[in-house]
Amino acid sequence: MEYVIIIAVILIALYYFQKYKGKKPKTNNLRKEYSRRAGIPPATADEQIDAYILRLQQKHPGRSEEWYLEKMLFDLERDRR
Repeated sequence: MEYVIIIAVILIALYYFQKYKGKKPKTNNLRKEYSRRAGIPPATADEQIDAYILRLQQKHPGRSEEWYLEKMLFDLERDRR
């Protein structure tokens, strides 16, 4: 019985690790992409990104960080046209 519980805990931990492991690199890549497209240093870009995400969270609550970053990139491209 103990082995079943241990195996279940390990399987649940592996499931959550796999589920959330791919999300952070995606957001990091989107932050780097914003910095590159805006032509500003990463530290400055991170400050702008965080401030912009706060404004977007007020207008569009409950979205993921990835969604906010994609929206920022979309807005940046739209404003350049």
